[in-house]
Amino acid sequence: MKSLSLVMIVKNEESNLRRCLESVKDIVNEIVIVDTGSTDKTKEIALEFNAQIFDYKWDNDFSKARNFALSNSNSDWNLILDADEYIANIDLDSIRYFISYNDSTIGQVKIVSSFEQDGEIKNSESFISRLTPKGVWFEGAIHEQLKSDFPRKIVDIILEHNGYLNTNKFDRNISILLDELKIKPNDSYLLYQTARTYYVNKMYSEASTYFNSFYNCFSPDTEEFVADGLITYIYTLIKTNEFEKGLEIINDNFDLLKNSSDFYFVCGVFFTELVSSNPEKYINYFENIELSYLGALEIGNSFSYNSVQGTGSYLAAFNLGLFYELINNKDNAIMYYELSAKYNYKRALEALNRFK
Repeated sequence: MKSLSLVMIVKNEESNLRRCLESVKDIVNEIVIVDTGSTDKTKEIALEFNAQIFDYKWDNDFSKARNFALSNSNSDWNLILDADEYIANIDLDSIRYFISYNDSTIGQVKIVSSFEQDGEIKNSESFISRLTPKGVWFEGAIHEQLKSDFPRKIVDIILEHNGYLNTNKFDRNISILLDELKIKPNDSYLLYQTARTYYVNKMYSEASTYFNSFYNCFSPDTEEFVADGLITYIYTLIKTNEFEKGLEIINDNFDLLKNSSDFYFVCGVFFTELVSSNPEKYINYFENIELSYLGALEIGNSFSYNSVQGTGSYLAAFNLGLFYELINNKDNAIMYYELSAKYNYKRALEALNRFK
């Protein structure tokens, strides 16, 4: 039977590490942890799980640290996790079969990430390459990727991740990204990650600047992160009141994004804010609010690089309820609030109380 190691790099993760290791300890043959300078109880917790611990002097390059960790693995396969992630669900039999018969394939796991948006905790879903045969290495100083021509295949592992709720790594991350951009100023992936890092930290003016640079150099046919980049760009333009630019992005990329519920949903948000900003000027776009959310519901919960849960179901239905309530269409408002409430969405349940 092929062997499997858990491979991690960590620093000051005493609040997260135990949960992560508990979720994986019975799945792997060994645990390899590279510590980049912890001053808390991270190492003590790792030792509780019989981990092999290696020290590494941090040099602002995630790939070098991860590759050092991989070089210390003794297994045929490696599962790569961060401390703020944990396995929420796994089909162990299918994973064992996968690593036994797919020596030249990389496994992609589903990761569900919690984040804050407009005072509400939401979840996004994406698939990332985290299960790899021995001999595959990372590249990129930050937001590193596995460098391999091996095909990717989705495997039966679901991770949950709460790292986006913790923004204390902003200074470190943005510094590395900006240094990388000095070397590769037209790298669309680096520009996307830089813009997104600013957006997550609510620095919308800076995010808009880097999203604009990303927009001027992305390749829609080859880069899977493009859809999320464009959608987050639209959210950024809402925050910065750059509505004319937003109209341009929506119109010019409709065919590229038309199968994404996330795109229709952000369009609904955009047109709502557009009309509210200047009703006299933009009233002709009012019906686009309804059409956008209906389009999201018609598609349903679609997958893109970083899909938000509910944009094709309860979130879109709730916003339609708000729309119909605004125009005094009580029956439709109740209908869509009830649709949203079927998912036990708290705001929809509260809205229905207004009609009792």
